[in-house]
Amino acid sequence: MDHLEIARQYIPRDCKLFDLVRPNLRILDLAHLTIPDNVDPTLGLEELRLNDIEEQRGDGTIHKLPISKIHQFLQANPHLRRLELSDSLKAAPNYGSLQAVKLPKLEEATSLGSQLLHLFRAEHCRSIRFTVDGLRETPPLSAWTTLVHTLRRVERLKIMIISDACLSIKDRGGPCKVEVFLAARAARDEDRRNLVYSMLKNILDEAEKDVQLSARVELALFATRKAGSDSDLNLEVLKLLQTPVSHSSPPQSRWRIPNLDTIRMLEPGLPYNHLRAFIQARSNCPDVGPITGISIQRTVNDDYTRKEVLDKVMSYTGEGNDG
Repeated sequence: MDHLEIARQYIPRDCKLFDLVRPNLRILDLAHLTIPDNVDPTLGLEELRLNDIEEQRGDGTIHKLPISKIHQFLQANPHLRRLELSDSLKAAPNYGSLQAVKLPKLEEATSLGSQLLHLFRAEHCRSIRFTVDGLRETPPLSAWTTLVHTLRRVERLKIMIISDACLSIKDRGGPCKVEVFLAARAARDEDRRNLVYSMLKNILDEAEKDVQLSARVELALFATRKAGSDSDLNLEVLKLLQTPVSHSSPPQSRWRIPNLDTIRMLEPGLPYNHLRAFIQARSNCPDVGPITGISIQRTVNDDYTRKEVLDKVMSYTGEGNDG
């Protein structure tokens, strides 16, 4: 038997199922399952899927599967090609100190949960899906390592700031696949905005460190500004992209996302004077591609229309927008 799939079952402590199939097992798929805490990780796997797994301890109590157990599975299977992990896990007090496991053959990775992002490192992954709902603090930089290596090989990306609490990054074609959705759940609006901003900055910092991000990029600034608030996440992101990437080997500065070519916004959009200054500053820099489209999207009764405004932006000389 080289493929074992078990779902919605309870495995007793004295069961030797994994021992019986271990020598030839290549694919292990466990979902909605309770396993004993004395189960040793299966060796020699090429595919591993662990979704909504619970663990029964010696005293009979049932708990979420510890992060440390997932780490043991990864350590025991360094030749994985496909990996899928869910968020139904219990973090150990020191889970952040676990050393990332190198998975040099990993081709596809799906991870649901911020606690899982930094458990493994795969430099040749060609398909990666991260979904994290409920972030209350910025993940460590090590969490983005696998994502960054894949981003650098994507041909086209769409980066979206949604409402004031979500960041989405998706490929728009090419041999590598990226689908990332990160949702902040901090109590205060300001904390959610800061969290989304910090995650985008950290991902770009890692992706553009010592190398330019070659993908053509569409930027969707769909954050909603709260009434009475002076903070505008869309504008903060635009300012972030105006800040050159600096690194020390060799000493020089480069523009972020040099192949950004399209900006989408929700009505009323950003002030035209800010957009014009942004485009003009980039146009004076070598190795930076032109902005070829800026549009404002209006939604009425679930239908939307899109109006191109690049020409208006470049000819505008006043404050704000002219409608």
